[in-house]
Amino acid sequence: MFIIHGYQAHTDSHWFQWLATKMKAFDYKVEVIHLPHSNHPDIDQWYKALHNSMAHKLNSETLIVAHSLGVITVLNYLSQLSQYPHIKGLFLVSGFNETLENLPELDYYINQTNVQLDRINAQHIITIGSDYDPVVDIRATDRLSKALGTQTIHIPHKGHFLASDGYETFEILKEQIITILNQKNSEIGI
Repeated sequence: MFIIHGYQAHTDSHWFQWLATKMKAFDYKVEVIHLPHSNHPDIDQWYKALHNSMAHKLNSETLIVAHSLGVITVLNYLSQLSQYPHIKGLFLVSGFNETLENLPELDYYINQTNVQLDRINAQHIITIGSDYDPVVDIRATDRLSKALGTQTIHIPHKGHFLASDGYETFEILKEQIITILNQKNSEIGI
């Protein structure tokens, strides 16, 4: 399992380490990937960080969890791979695939991405958004969900799933992951 943080975050932020600890009970090796200079993200550095951690490790049992800017970052990474690995689950929290009106400082980064959603190959794609997210408007998450052929799980929450919002744990996300882990591959034609 890989957990990818976002803008102005680090590997110990929010609920990332909590989730990593919980997933070890399911015999998953978990890596919370460090993306350098998260206050001033650089697309090439972040791509390299993902590549250094994920290259040749993506397979039908892989789970990827991404938050906020980490979502478009991992979608960009997966889109650029020469072979499209078939992964088990992609869990996208407060995700988006467009510039955000309230964060123009990220426009340059976002405009450098080349996300090709038809190249994303996951058995399960789960998107989660906050109904009242001041950072990523739920409508942006809904548009991404629609483009991915899924529906956003709306959480009635006024925040961006940050520790400062009370999200040092994330039970709903953990439950979604466990639900996927408990499904047999034969149920989805594999």
